[in-house]
Amino acid sequence: MLLHWHGSALALLAFLVQSHAFDIVRDYSGESFFDKWDFYGNWDNLTLGDVWWLNATDAMSTGLASVNEAGHAIMKVDNTTNIPSMPLNQKRNSVRITSQDFYDYGSLWIIDLLHIPYGCSVWPAFWAKGSLWPNDGEIDIIEAINNMDHNQMALHTTTGCVHNASIPQLGANTNLDCGTGAGCVVAETQPNSYNSGFAAAGGGVWATQFDVSGI
Repeated sequence: MLLHWHGSALALLAFLVQSHAFDIVRDYSGESFFDKWDFYGNWDNLTLGDVWWLNATDAMSTGLASVNEAGHAIMKVDNTTNIPSMPLNQKRNSVRITSQDFYDYGSLWIIDLLHIPYGCSVWPAFWAKGSLWPNDGEIDIIEAINNMDHNQMALHTTTGCVHNASIPQLGANTNLDCGTGAGCVVAETQPNSYNSGFAAAGGGVWATQFDVSGI
């Protein structure tokens, strides 16, 4: 699985892989945070949003990607430029990065965020995809849009995969068919999983284990 993050956020990431225990195989943090990521450097040709994901040089020079004095990696959307509604197809600059490393079964991914952007027209996401995406599937770990008040997690597969409605979990099922466009979705129910509640809590941590027995 390749890992993606897009949105404006303060982030510290570390990824671990399972052998007999968990050993750190990649730590994304501090001044070297962006060294092992590729910047998308293109318009949003996936969801057709009015956004241009900058390359590394432009993202750094415009301050949309940086590491602050505290060692926190920062990814931002341009929120100072006036983007006219006409002519059509005007794009707002933002950042999307993809891990250069591929993580197989047995991996544990941990992301530590101090802030997640929220509000109208904002779509932050942290997700994993197979090398032949979308055919290899997708795991959405953090995803929310516009004025949602909670985070939601989703699994995207080909047809025939259905989430077990009776499995013990803290979230709420909103769709059980993983082969639909929305995927099988579990919505977090805590008010501090996104939006102003997450910011007021000072951030939070997600851990995702990718294994043959499940996610």
